[in-house]
Amino acid sequence: MSKVTVLIPFYNPGKYLKEAVESVLMQTYENWKLILIDDGSTQEYFSQIQSYVTDKRITLIRNPRNLGQSKSLNEGLKLVDTPYTVQLDSDDWFYPHTLEVLVREAEKQPADVAVVSGNINIVFEDAYGNRIANDVMKGRSFQDRYDFLLANLSLWPRFYRTSCLRHIGGWPTDDPYEGRHLEDKRVLYRLIEHFRFHWVDHMLYNCRRHNNNQTNQTAVYSEMTKWAVNDALRRWGSRYKPVFLTYGAGWTKLDRLIEQETIPKKTKSPVKKTAANVLPSPVLQVQNQSTHPTSATASTKPNTGFGTGPNTVSGTAPNTGLGMGPNTGPGTAPNTGLGTGPNTGPGTAPNTGPGTGPGTGPGTGPGT
Repeated sequence: MSKVTVLIPFYNPGKYLKEAVESVLMQTYENWKLILIDDGSTQEYFSQIQSYVTDKRITLIRNPRNLGQSKSLNEGLKLVDTPYTVQLDSDDWFYPHTLEVLVREAEKQPADVAVVSGNINIVFEDAYGNRIANDVMKGRSFQDRYDFLLANLSLWPRFYRTSCLRHIGGWPTDDPYEGRHLEDKRVLYRLIEHFRFHWVDHMLYNCRRHNNNQTNQTAVYSEMTKWAVNDALRRWGSRYKPVFLTYGAGWTKLDRLIEQETIPKKTKSPVKKTAANVLPSPVLQVQNQSTHPTSATASTKPNTGFGTGPNTVSGTAPNTGLGMGPNTGPGTAPNTGLGTGPNTGPGTAPNTGPGTGPGTGPGTGPGT
């Protein structure tokens, strides 16, 4: 019996789709299903995967028009009949042990754990497709929804409990771009309202960084970062007000949260300004309204790439390159993972994921 369905949405995937599909076929855990979602591609790709789609475990569906990342994932979700669902971007790939580790770990978790994730290897390619460097990023656990929000992180891979995804209605599409951008964080913000996340300390995902990644659109992703955070806080009861920080080449992240005024002024006791009122991200930060917000220092070096913040690690030590085994790779501290600095991961920073809109790279948008 199949336990997990892999969803790969794509639009004009170029040369990358074959490697993504082959990484699923090479899994040590063989009871999987794969749904490929062609989001209205205008370029030929079928010859890459023609020999694979005869496998009974693989289904190819074609959207009649370009819908974008979230809507494409929702089309795939309609066909999922397994307990677990995992997303794989069309320009990324799994380790051979990825599904085996994730299924085993998910089976140990209670029903309120919606997502299992691990560690990620980021592979940098030049304009000719040559792999020139890599970084290893460790995930981490989160105390609560605010800890996750302030971490400015996503999760990789995102191994979902299918029932939890359906509980929230799948990937949200109610933002100004109808789910084309930042789909990873948006669905995670919804899930963490009701469920918990679980992290396993294994290398489980390879993310490809190349010139055609979709998230080069700094303005769009900065806009969506603010929109998604404000939307989440509103749905969580508007207890806090966000303070954002612009850094690098115009990227935006959540810097801290300020507790909203909830007690009438005439009965409110005076609050002294102390160091405890101002906490640095990514630890849960609650600042009294009477305290003036202060911004954390951010890097202003353009195109600094992954692992440029404190406690990040370049993949130069033994067992940090491609093909490394499970439970390996140096660690990183909070706020140093993908999505926390320039050029930092699929859907969260420049050059980092499949496309979801016009003029984007391999993924699910026209002109990619």
